[in-house]
Amino acid sequence: MTNINHKILLGAAITLASLQQASAVPFAPADARAMGMGGTGVSSAEVASTIRYNPALLANTREDDHFGLKIPQIMITVADDGGFIDEVEDFDEEDNNGQTNLDNLQQVLDFASGPNGISAIKSSVDLIDAADNAAQLDLARGALNTSIANSQGVIASSAGSNTPDSDLVKYSTLVADDVDDLNNKALRVNVGANVAIAIPSKKFSLALSTGAQVVFSGRIKDLENDTEKMRNYATASNLYLDKVIDVQQNLDALIALKDSGTATAQELVDATSALNSAQSELSGFNYGGSSTAEDDGDTIIFSGGEIADLENDLNARVQMIGVGIADIGLTASRIFNIKEHDISFGITPKLQKISIFDYTQDLDSEEEFNSDDFTENQEDYSAFNIDLGAAYQFGTEKQWQAGLVIKNLIGNDYESAEYKSTNGVDGAIVTISPMMRAGVSHRTSWTKVAFDLDLTENDPVAFEDPTQYAAIGAELNVWRIVQLRAGYRANLAGSDQDIMTAGIGLSPGAVHLDIGVMANTSDIENEAGIALEFGVEF
Repeated sequence: MTNINHKILLGAAITLASLQQASAVPFAPADARAMGMGGTGVSSAEVASTIRYNPALLANTREDDHFGLKIPQIMITVADDGGFIDEVEDFDEEDNNGQTNLDNLQQVLDFASGPNGISAIKSSVDLIDAADNAAQLDLARGALNTSIANSQGVIASSAGSNTPDSDLVKYSTLVADDVDDLNNKALRVNVGANVAIAIPSKKFSLALSTGAQVVFSGRIKDLENDTEKMRNYATASNLYLDKVIDVQQNLDALIALKDSGTATAQELVDATSALNSAQSELSGFNYGGSSTAEDDGDTIIFSGGEIADLENDLNARVQMIGVGIADIGLTASRIFNIKEHDISFGITPKLQKISIFDYTQDLDSEEEFNSDDFTENQEDYSAFNIDLGAAYQFGTEKQWQAGLVIKNLIGNDYESAEYKSTNGVDGAIVTISPMMRAGVSHRTSWTKVAFDLDLTENDPVAFEDPTQYAAIGAELNVWRIVQLRAGYRANLAGSDQDIMTAGIGLSPGAVHLDIGVMANTSDIENEAGIALEFGVEF
């Protein structure tokens, strides 16, 4: 069995993966203000930040807002709610001798296939067939006893043990458990960056923005057969050693009869026949996965009494997929009076470049992960899309605002390079679907409180849970110089994925510097993120 390249595992832990059907990116623009307020923004974003959350808000900014510039907005979040990174680290954990469970298993398997392992047992059994006299038969018994003793505690149970306790059982079970723990664990990395310039106006507002959002998702898959293989090494070897013990016991019985000097001819014939039968079962022993037939199961360990090649490759694969969307959009927003109600509408037509990174590598490959390999298997598409938004201010002082946005109005499917090359057997179809979110907010000269709700459930990029966020956030604005923010977001489509957020903003004069952070409420390792933006508003 080829040793697993642990660097591939660690590469997967900080990278990505694949599946047959996916959706592109979650509703999580790179916005430090919004992150600090739980991710809200559909009714509460300001000036240049409105473009990514709701283009209609651009026409509803404050009277003294005339210009906004963001250079840049940057965000990164990492979600590991399945404990993928921890499991990878556990898989790679070393004992006091600097050995992993897999290293120790490899040593046991090397012994089994080496000169002192099962081949030594077979050679000693062959001596029985070649024995012409009692002395040679006794020598064969001594060789068999020695080879069995050498194997006990390593590939067979210890002498006198009533339970399987060999190193093979121990380490194959540990590796199988480690592999099980890796199965279907997902990791997501979301990185975004934007630049925007906005000129708000009650009559007609315009903004220009460009940015990119890349979402990576990953897991290790096809581990079930590997788990079966690990456990079968111990099972097969113990069954084989049972056959060996049968030979040993029948050989002892035959020699004892011969040494007694009182055995009848028929007793010697019967003992010889029993020994031959035991030898025949041993020489014909097969183990192919679950019982005795060579073709029973996926893992042939014994065939015709011979130990099969233990250099079996693992079936597991690291599959990686990343979806990147770069766009440039022109936002237009205007207030319309409809039945004596001022309602603002906004639209952002945008050109998109959609890149799908799709890469597969065997888990036990000797090659180290190379980012160039990942980008070489890249498929690029160009598309046109539209964001639509509406906003309405109400209350005696217009202190309330409701917002509604539909992002990526034009849905489409995109095939990865792996999907194309394998005719759909492997790889991914990435679906960019419309996302709808509504929000309501309340503001005073010192405070702002906002609530957002996804009206659509958004499919995952790959293996993690889908998302449908409900978020609430608040901001305390001290003399419009220092802003303190806090928020909470829950994923209605997943469990144990609630996050707390916090942020701070500094805005001396027209300059704005904002930082937002977020973390999972139960364990920061499950999901965490940070966003930073710098801009000018006046």
